[in-house]
Amino acid sequence: MRVTGKTFWLPKKGNSDEEWEDAAYPLNDFDEVTEEFRCAVADGATETSFASTWSQILAKGYVHGEDLEQSRQKWHEDVRKKDLAWYAEEKLAKGAYAAVIGLSIKNGESGNTYSAEAVGDSCVIHARDNEILNCFPVNNADHFTNFPALICSNPDAFVDADMKKLSYEGNWQDGDRFFLLSDAIACWALRRQGESKNVVDILDAINTRDDLVRLVEREREELLDGRPFMKNDDVTVISLTVSA
Repeated sequence: MRVTGKTFWLPKKGNSDEEWEDAAYPLNDFDEVTEEFRCAVADGATETSFASTWSQILAKGYVHGEDLEQSRQKWHEDVRKKDLAWYAEEKLAKGAYAAVIGLSIKNGESGNTYSAEAVGDSCVIHARDNEILNCFPVNNADHFTNFPALICSNPDAFVDADMKKLSYEGNWQDGDRFFLLSDAIACWALRRQGESKNVVDILDAINTRDDLVRLVEREREELLDGRPFMKNDDVTVISLTVSA
């Protein structure tokens, strides 16, 4: 099978690129002929320390098949290299938190299959012929909250991630498209779909970072019931097409 796609991202309005706390892997355009393709988007929790580092490790770790213990060890090794003030050391003990969505697409003897794993509210949309077949793990814009499930870099700080992980399996056909989205743009997509907008075409039209900038700026300004269609948060998109 052949998988082609691209990744685009933006920080929260008012923040610099260096303050972007989402993560994506792969981070650049891709065009691969393979029996299995994996990608991931992670969303670091802003109120926790070193969330950006943690989200990057989680996204890359999923793609490379690392277990959570390996990812946690990498995070601790990375942040320990930094010269930390005493108050940062205290925050370090509490750990960093992030949501993550991972997608694995396979071309196997049993057919063309895919699986997704998620902790939190970053989502994957599966589309065919401009129709959304599924949005996982959240399929209703009203179901997004300010308190999603998160993975912590400290194994003693919270409920184990396996207890919060959701999984989904499906089949793909030639030409199907997938979009991995951090929560702000995932919620927007479902809200716009409810307004009978062709969200698949809108997402598929993002071919440059400027395209994403124009979309996000417009949707942050437009209101529905007094609320912007897209909340002001980091935005990350991986879009891909799979061919048999």
